[in-house]
Amino acid sequence: MKVLIVGGGIAGLTLADCLLQSGHEVILVEKAPKLRTEGYMIDFFGPGYEVAEKMGLLPELEAIHYPIQSVKFLHVQGEEKLSISYASLRSLFQGRHYNFMRESLERLLYQRVKGRIDFRFGTTIQSLAQDPDQVDVTLSDGSSITCDLMVGADGVHSKVRSLAFGEDRSPLNFLGYYTAAYVLDKPWGDSKEDSFYMLTSPGRQVGVYPIDEKRLATFFLYKAPRLDQSITRETINRELQSHYGDLGWIVPELLTACETAPDLYFDEVSQVQMAEWKRGRVVLVGDACQAVSLVAGQGASMAMAGAYILSRELQREQNISIALQNYERLMQPPITKIQKSARRFASWFVPENRLTLWMRETTMQLAVKPLFKRLVNLNQVKLPR
Repeated sequence: MKVLIVGGGIAGLTLADCLLQSGHEVILVEKAPKLRTEGYMIDFFGPGYEVAEKMGLLPELEAIHYPIQSVKFLHVQGEEKLSISYASLRSLFQGRHYNFMRESLERLLYQRVKGRIDFRFGTTIQSLAQDPDQVDVTLSDGSSITCDLMVGADGVHSKVRSLAFGEDRSPLNFLGYYTAAYVLDKPWGDSKEDSFYMLTSPGRQVGVYPIDEKRLATFFLYKAPRLDQSITRETINRELQSHYGDLGWIVPELLTACETAPDLYFDEVSQVQMAEWKRGRVVLVGDACQAVSLVAGQGASMAMAGAYILSRELQREQNISIALQNYERLMQPPITKIQKSARRFASWFVPENRLTLWMRETTMQLAVKPLFKRLVNLNQVKLPR
């Protein structure tokens, strides 16, 4: 079977790898001119961990895992409030957990398919038309492709989704937050401790962590109404200054660095909620149909899970229509569960008042205590069978 995948992120690359193992011909187009380097450190656990295990990826994930020593919570001027060892937090996942930069996972997955598929950077789709037997696609470089199946793995703002399903009703559910992330070419100073530093005040937080001896990574998350203007570098700078400009510690230096950061990531925090993920021989995977939002902490994991299940069902069932129905039936329940949990958890993730902030930090301290640890299970969502 000839499969066109649109989007070279975690979902698209995982799917390409899985389809290759089943003997399919894969073409993958990615609108970026090269592998993306923007993003932030992610927690990787749950169904995606199971997929990585099945793919034989755990040794490679261990190699990119970043073993921070602790998570330190700071007052608004930088004084330390409390510190929780990372080992104790990781134990809540029964050791089945990694953290690494999102770009590191994408690079790892890319290396597995590089040279084995038709991979086209700097290319996306312009139009599509389908009949019961095939999909005809026109690409942005003027070429065309006829395939048996087309997969939209092109993220929250999916073009495949808009072309195949229409733009009349947006499936984006804005959760009321914005996020930014970038990397600074700056050492951490005199401190030798590799910790994740989290400065939080009501409605906003900023995280800082070293990713090697010469670079610092940043992560911003704040509550705000939806922007009604185009997102430019000036807009981002103005937004971050407006929400973080009064904070102390090294925040002023971080805001200055944002003005020239080469790989600046900025987006709204939204979920994609769709009743149907397929339309004929076009199907969506990853954030294009199942974005759980970063407050759920399982985006990369569920992207790999969705790609694996889609590939598995295509291998089990020769009838493409039935295979796509099975994929949708299996993946929608866990995604719905995680999305609901994320919406409930959002105000806990970004506390809107000092009482909730205190309760969150106190709960985290208690959760790693031996008396309470056995009551916490963060691996409740399993890979569909």
